Amino acid sequence: MLQAMPAYAEISMLQIAQRKNSEGDPRITSIGAFTTQAGTAAHFDLVQYKDEEKGEAWSFEFGGGYLIPTQVTLYAGVGVVAGYRRKGGDFFGAYYPELGILVPVSQGIGLSATTKRYNKLYKETENVIMFGVVLTEK
Repeated sequence: MLQAMPAYAEISMLQIAQRKNSEGDPRITSIGAFTTQAGTAAHFDLVQYKDEEKGEAWSFEFGGGYLIPTQVTLYAGVGVVAGYRRKGGDFFGAYYPELGILVPVSQGIGLSATTKRYNKLYKETENVIMFGVVLTEK
């Protein structure tokens, strides 16, 4: 039986997520920390972007937001990106609003789904849905 993570508990998690290529969209892979405390959520991630046309890029992402107490953990927030593109050797910045859900599967393991709308990641807006695995303390 699924049990919700308490909305106001302090929980730290390791999150690994990926968005696969489809129709030329960039593949995005992230690994980072996700924490909740007093009805808020924050995350810090190391992210790799792979795009056939624009090449490979690496970045750090930081986001924060609010938890929405339900049977599963929903959160809404915003984030910023600071990164470096290997092809062309330029630094870049971006920002995004995000919505996400964390679903506990068993003690210490959960699944995540996040949607982000990257602005300024590339020249156009990039809508992304990522799926991942979340590891928590048992």
